[in-house]
Amino acid sequence: MNINKLFPRLSIRAKLTIAFAALAGLPIGILAAVTLQITTLRLRTIARETLQHDVETTAAQIELSFLTVERAASHLADAVVGTLLRDGRGLEGQAGTVESFLRLNPDLLRVRVLRETGQAAAVFDAAGWRTSRPGADEGSVYYSLRAAALAPGERLVLPVEVRSSSEADALVSTPAIAVLVPVHDASGGYRGTVVLEAYAASLFRGLETTSPHLQGVTALVDEGGLFLYHSERKNHWRSLLAALGDSSDSEGAGSRDAAPRRAPFAGAAYLVASTRVELGSPEEAPLRLYRAVPLSTLYRTVREFLSWAAVTGVALIGLVLGLAVVAAKQLTDPIYRLREAARALALGRRQDSLAIDTNDELEDLARDFKEMARTITEHRERLEHVVAERTSELAAAHAELHDILANSADAIIALDAADRVRVWNRGAERLFGYAQSECVGQRVDDLLLPRDADLRAEQAFIARELERRGSVIDLHTHRRAKDGRLIPVSVTHTLIRNGAGVPQGAALIIRDASLQVRFEDQMRRSERLATVSVLAAGLAHELNNPIGIIGNRLEVMAAALDRGPQVDVLKRDISVLRDHVGRLATVTGHLLRFGRADEDPPREVRLDDIAARVATLLERALVTRGIHVVHNSNPPVPSVRGRAQALETVCTNLMLNAADAMPKGGTITVASASGPDGAAELRVGDEGPGVPKDLRERIFEPFFTTKGPGRGTGLGLALCRSIVERHGGRIWVEDGPVGGSCFVVSIPAPGEAA
Repeated sequence: MNINKLFPRLSIRAKLTIAFAALAGLPIGILAAVTLQITTLRLRTIARETLQHDVETTAAQIELSFLTVERAASHLADAVVGTLLRDGRGLEGQAGTVESFLRLNPDLLRVRVLRETGQAAAVFDAAGWRTSRPGADEGSVYYSLRAAALAPGERLVLPVEVRSSSEADALVSTPAIAVLVPVHDASGGYRGTVVLEAYAASLFRGLETTSPHLQGVTALVDEGGLFLYHSERKNHWRSLLAALGDSSDSEGAGSRDAAPRRAPFAGAAYLVASTRVELGSPEEAPLRLYRAVPLSTLYRTVREFLSWAAVTGVALIGLVLGLAVVAAKQLTDPIYRLREAARALALGRRQDSLAIDTNDELEDLARDFKEMARTITEHRERLEHVVAERTSELAAAHAELHDILANSADAIIALDAADRVRVWNRGAERLFGYAQSECVGQRVDDLLLPRDADLRAEQAFIARELERRGSVIDLHTHRRAKDGRLIPVSVTHTLIRNGAGVPQGAALIIRDASLQVRFEDQMRRSERLATVSVLAAGLAHELNNPIGIIGNRLEVMAAALDRGPQVDVLKRDISVLRDHVGRLATVTGHLLRFGRADEDPPREVRLDDIAARVATLLERALVTRGIHVVHNSNPPVPSVRGRAQALETVCTNLMLNAADAMPKGGTITVASASGPDGAAELRVGDEGPGVPKDLRERIFEPFFTTKGPGRGTGLGLALCRSIVERHGGRIWVEDGPVGGSCFVVSIPAPGEAA
């Protein structure tokens, strides 16, 4: 694949500029893309690691706070308050200790001492301590029930909301974490519970400062899908628990009316880190601490980097483009100079002042180009000289051919592909009487074809021969002159083809055949007279017999008259005389008809009738030479259009040649039948030695004979061939069925292809 074809046409200077810019800009682009990708991944990795570290640190702080509160509760239960529950002594001696403990731990809200019945034995808070009132509140009973289920040594941590009365006597709920420490006696019996309640805001204060360097969202979620803290939706401690909600937004937090079953920060919009927060009690499910930082916060740094990279890249690209233009100009200047030199060379100007000093291959190319230009210039000068000589020779040859064409005695006509006349020489003007201006552009058939003649067979023969061989040579026919005369002509029709073999026109050479026709007529008359002399010699006996009988009868009739009138005898003799006179009239009629020189006009004739007539005529002449004539007709034999006398001449010559081939006698077989293409065929066979294959074409040439000196002129078979071809047919010789030779004449029927 040619990459240059993928783009619109550009100059080589533009292509080099683009190539240099691409070579410089591509590494910058790749470096920027790789740097961006690495920076982004590195920032995300650092942010994720930092976020996870901060979350785990905050969780550790919360767990430490819980552990401190739990240990304080255990200490109070074991060291102070437990004594009261186990021994039954009063709290007066322990009140100061508990109050001091509360003052030292400001995260603690209060301490409850519960009996096994759920009644509060004492309550310690910042206001001091107070003894229980009769009965038990709902929270104390809940604490007791949960603590009673614990085994000795176990602790329970619960997120609760502690209600207290304000100055306006209104109940205020304070989120807190309650640590339940059950108290058992020595036998393991449950004696009560020490409940230490700590401020939730104090225990979870680390949530508000998680990852201060990464702006994000912090959430503390329990197992049930409720969160204790959310930095955007619940960053206060007025209530402990709130529904997280199930939402598909980018932040992962939704309405407060539904409990989710997934993390509160889902999707690609946040970078999320989470960890478990153990409350210190295995019975209580751990919390989950989440920290989510929007990715836009991280990408802000990337965008800043990209801004600086874009500014730097644009500056570098501008610098690269400037350098690329300068470099491309320096590289392409020699090429453009070579191009101008090549253009000047194409215009025929010499190239002697092409100086390129680049100290590289372009300088070598310029030197080679100068040498090539010098060689081409010298070759062009020699070629121009040769062309001038050849042009002069062609002009002379053209003039000579023009003179030959113009002054040729034959009519030479050039046709285009539609058979319209393009060239009409003087020979055509003399032969047909049309001027060149009258014929150019006209169809040749409209000018020259006879109007009343049936030329379908001839035209079909010409079309077939042109398609098969590309030419028709020496076709004897008639063409019409301007004054309406029919001129016997010999036509040579040749197709003119282009390099691909497609016909582009045709050439006609038409020769006046009037002299040849007259010569053939004289030859035919000579042949017929020679044949008549042969027939006369052979028919002498045939004529002598009737003449002798007629003389004898005349003498008898004279004697009868001398003796007296004998009517019956005279009638019988007169009848005999009439018969023999008719026989003489028939024989002499055949001789006169065969020997007359007048040419009959073309008409419908039958070869079998002509063959029968000639066979009958020659039969009596050849019988004296020991030759028998056998005529066979295989009907139906189609009629042909032609001249009967000319066809009789052909049949007579073939039969006499057959007789000459059998000097010791034999049988001549004359057969007429229908040919394979619907043509009429005449076959004349003999029992002679036959014709050698190497002579079967030459025997039809004029003046060629195999009969020896003084026995033949060599014109008989040539005349037969000429007559047959003028009838649109063919003649050839082949081996006979029982030896000897067989001459075959095939003439197409009217309307059939020749």
